[in-house]
Parts: sequence; C-alpha cells; structure tokens
Amino acid sequence: MKGRQRPPVLIVGAHRSGTTATARALELLGLQIGQHLDSHRESRPLQKLHEDYLQRVGAAWYNPQPFLRWMGTAEGKQDCSSYLRTNVRRDFARIFGYRRNPKGLWLQMRLNFGARWGWKEPRTTLFAPAWLEIFPEARIVHVVRDTHAAASSIRERELNFQAVGDPPTPSLADLDYCAQLVQTYLTAGERLAASPNYQRLQFEELQLNPPAILEQLGNFCELRVATRDLANAAASIRPARVRSTSS
Repeated sequence: MKGRQRPPVLIVGAHRSGTTATARALELLGLQIGQHLDSHRESRPLQKLHEDYLQRVGAAWYNPQPFLRWMGTAEGKQDCSSYLRTNVRRDFARIFGYRRNPKGLWLQMRLNFGARWGWKEPRTTLFAPAWLEIFPEARIVHVVRDTHAAASSIRERELNFQAVGDPPTPSLADLDYCAQLVQTYLTAGERLAASPNYQRLQFEELQLNPPAILEQLGNFCELRVATRDLANAAASIRPARVRSTSS
C-alpha cells in the first residue's frame, strides 16, 4: 500500500446476486481484481481471511448475525479493523490474489502507478465498515438482485452440493432462511449508502441494458472505458431470460 496506489473498488452484495457477472464485466473494462482467483473471480485467501474472523466470533457467511452484533460495538469494529489491517500489511499480494511471479509483480507495480483495482467477495458486504477504516475513500459497488431469485439460487446450490455428497450447510435447504439471509446482506450493504462513493446496481437492470449501465458503472469506478472493451463487457452479461449462476 505504497506509492500512488488508489483506493480500491469493493464489489459487494449477497451471494448469488450477480456479483460475479458484475466483477467479470468490470474486469473487462479495466478494473484490476487480482490474478490468482477462483471461478467466481474471488481470492481464496481473502475468503479465508473473512471466514476465519467470522468463526472467531461464532459466525459464518450463512450465519452472520453474531458478527454483525459484534461489529455494532466500538470494540468489535476496532478489533476487526485491526485484524484486517495487520493481515493486509503482512500479506497484501496473497490476500488479494497476486502470485509471486513476473506477471504478479507487474500487476502489483501497476497499483503503485495508479491502476484502478479492487476485489469481489460477498463477505466484504459484512466487513465493509472495517475495510473502510483502512481504505476510507474506497468506492462501493453494491449489487442487488431480486430477493426471491437470489434466495432460490442459494438453496438450489446447497441442494446440488448435498446431492453429490457434501455435508449440509445449516439452514440453507430452507428457502425462507435463504431469503432472510439475502435480506441481511442487503441491509448490510444499504448501510454503506451514506458514503459519497456508494453506487447501487440493480442486477436485473444491468441484464436489460448492459452497455448503458456498464458505461455508468465504469465512469463511477473512474475507468477509461474504451468502446471495444465496453462491447466485450456488455456481451459477457447474460440476459434475464437465462438463469444466472453468479455468486
């Protein structure tokens, strides 16, 4: 976090709400979101960083209430911010998905020369108040999807996991619980709206008009949106009639 590194773009939103598709599109527009990422454009070490802290306070991504209660205290927010800051200072590259190879070093060097960067990981929605203590000028893209659609997708994914022998995740086979979970993430994201650097993105609107919405989003993220990149990014968005598999 040296040189002329710019504040990150935090892509937040509930699981299965279109954050993956949004992150891929922004990446095509020039947002640097890491190098060593999973199929959902997430850094596994960042996932683990978040989940380890959730477990520390008796929570999990699918049971965030104990964490949110802890974060509602001054002690909790300070402790969480300190935890994130210490880990980022110690292992920035690994946490945000950069390899220790020539390309990874080059990508990190770009950050020091002002490249726009950020990350996507749904738990960031919960951790955003702590991340904003570290990056107070971060830009927030809050992706919102129809609650029933997102909840149904969470439940369907859970049932598919169980069908291939994975152990069940508590309560995720219950559609009502999944809807409550999506609403919890939605509320957490909306609490960030007071920031001047907050942008809410309704995913269904993006599906209806990808070029216009992505151009607006690119401008919000301060990306230099080239016509060809915009066309490629827009083409990456599945229309609403095709069931989304974004997380």
